[in-house]
Amino acid sequence: MTWSVPWNSYCYAIIGVATFIGILTAIHRLFFHPLRRFPGPRLAAITPLYKIYYEVYRGGELLQCLIELHKIYGNVIRIAPNEVNLFSYPIYIKAHYDPQLHFNDYAAHSAIYAVGSHFTKDEHFYRSFGANESAFGAIRPQDSRLRRNLLLPLFSRRAILRFEHIIHHKVEKFVSLLAANHQQRPANMMLAFRCLTMEIIASYCFCTSESPLDAQDFHDPFITVTRGAIPSIWIMKCWPSLKALLDCLPQWIAQSLSPASVTAFMEINRMISRYIDRMLEEETLVQGSGSQTIYRHLLDRSTQQLRRSRRRFVEETFSLLQAGSESPGNACAIGTFYVLNDPVIHSKLLHELYTAWPDKDAPVGYCVLEKLPYLTAVIKESLRMSHGIVTPLPRIVGPANALISGYDVPAGTVVGVSIACLNTDMNLFKDPHLFSPERWMQPSSKTLEKYLNPFSKGPRMCIGINLAWCELYLIFGYVFRRLEMNLCDIGDFTKFKDFFTPVYEETYHVHAKVRT
Repeated sequence: MTWSVPWNSYCYAIIGVATFIGILTAIHRLFFHPLRRFPGPRLAAITPLYKIYYEVYRGGELLQCLIELHKIYGNVIRIAPNEVNLFSYPIYIKAHYDPQLHFNDYAAHSAIYAVGSHFTKDEHFYRSFGANESAFGAIRPQDSRLRRNLLLPLFSRRAILRFEHIIHHKVEKFVSLLAANHQQRPANMMLAFRCLTMEIIASYCFCTSESPLDAQDFHDPFITVTRGAIPSIWIMKCWPSLKALLDCLPQWIAQSLSPASVTAFMEINRMISRYIDRMLEEETLVQGSGSQTIYRHLLDRSTQQLRRSRRRFVEETFSLLQAGSESPGNACAIGTFYVLNDPVIHSKLLHELYTAWPDKDAPVGYCVLEKLPYLTAVIKESLRMSHGIVTPLPRIVGPANALISGYDVPAGTVVGVSIACLNTDMNLFKDPHLFSPERWMQPSSKTLEKYLNPFSKGPRMCIGINLAWCELYLIFGYVFRRLEMNLCDIGDFTKFKDFFTPVYEETYHVHAKVRT
């Protein structure tokens, strides 16, 4: 006798088993998980889709969600089955279901990122940037040291002072373009500053003749594609195999199947790859110039194995161009807006610049500008308000449990702190949402210095910190001393989305002319 089982019976059985497993999993995560004692939305404790919803579907709104949840649940929030967020500081549990947490106090930040910390990078998070062979993407401390040490000589203060004349040239060109083209037609300052910082870091990498500043109204193609690729960060973090899959497909198929942001990300890699191929084929592009550049240094100093690693060059280039343009560009744009929007601050800054720099047409160097106290205060406040990197940089606790801000955190837990939460913590900064350079000129300002970490801290801090400071002093100094600017088309700069660095929802424009 032949027994025939209807196909729908198999479907019902599979659905039943899956439902049973799902219920057991939910019960375990709610009542038996090591993170069960941390408060937070029940749905977030059950499924990672809660977090994915805010990161991907809502597009970079997880940080804002955390801020609202903290108002309800207090200092600690569990935001995923294996994640907890400790007010203002997300401590993430590894995506492959290791525990994760988020802290909200400076003590936690110091414990996690300080020199001597044994916490390592979360590989799953850093792999989402597609820069595994860069210094930024290095996971093991020994790999990070090796890659950073190769680049550090080019980012010392002495090296940056040798490069200062190039920055001078780019900033003066920027000022001239604003005055010549935007007296009547307003300039988009978010794009303008991004073009300037991109041109500076690209010149330091390659000594290239290509100029983002020459783009019509600062709409540079590479920057346009880069900004279009920003949402792909969270897509590829949630689905890490997506990029590898698309790389295996013909380009036209990959473009038709992938989201627009992922397509843009792939286009960035192709654009960089084409330039790197030219550079490796004709090393005179970087070695023929008398000035030292990052890639001339790499070609001179690297081993033969490194010289053959085209992928290493592509990924290092991607990391340097992004890091060297995004955060400094944001700081310049946000700081300029706040200064122009406050007549008192604007007047104080101009008075100091007039006094130290009476002849605006005479060149003034970084070493002079960095000694101006009010200009320094404006730059520090611009860094605080623009945040730098807003996503908590995840670190894995280990090899043993760690005591962080009074909490016993198990080994294997991924922890992190959002700089944006520190920068707006009223326990650290009085009136944190107010742009106030004066806060950096008080007797207590030395205490505030340790709370300002726009370039992170510890052994993994940004290697470009000296370049960034030089850029900021020269840009703020030259722009305000040589230009008269008036705001127009003002957007709301309190709102941004978290795509690793802040992406502001609106922009602003200025009319500019030469100061008389």
